[in-house]
Amino acid sequence: MDKFSKIKEEEVKSEKDVLYSDDYMSIVRFEDWSVLEEPDLVICVPIIIEYNQFIIRQEYIPSYKLSEGKEFHITVLSGTIDENETPEQALKRELEEEAGIVLRDNFEFNFESPIFKSKTSSSKYHICILPLSESDYHEVSPTGDGSASEKVSKSVKVNIKHINSIIPSDTITQLMIYKVKEYLNV
Repeated sequence: MDKFSKIKEEEVKSEKDVLYSDDYMSIVRFEDWSVLEEPDLVICVPIIIEYNQFIIRQEYIPSYKLSEGKEFHITVLSGTIDENETPEQALKRELEEEAGIVLRDNFEFNFESPIFKSKTSSSKYHICILPLSESDYHEVSPTGDGSASEKVSKSVKVNIKHINSIIPSDTITQLMIYKVKEYLNV
């Protein structure tokens, strides 16, 4: 970070008023907006090339349950980028936690440019479609992150021919399914 960027960052921090804060997020007043500050996230859809499969989640999400009452939702693999963690490191960790996929050490990711989650959030999605050959990974039992919701959620492999029957539960999952179709020319 150059000297100018550091000064601008300090000016922005001094201009915001914290309305609420916990270990995961803050709501701040900045200019005339209430802004949700959360960590950035990695988002991916692994595609298992040899088996014509992709991996999605049947996930228990309390915020979605609050709105709809449904216990489980169809989502993509995702997770928070921890402090001092790169998107690549976070994605490797999330793949193992959520899907039991351990990538080879020198695996190279192809992330798209990060995109903001919404107009009211400063958080960004770091997204990638993840085509995998058998030589790219090995499978273990998913470890989860220790949360109660992740203990009841699971990743599932779906044959590509069923991609049009997937009904995503959120916008980012819809976008990622579209990107998988585009990638596979389906």
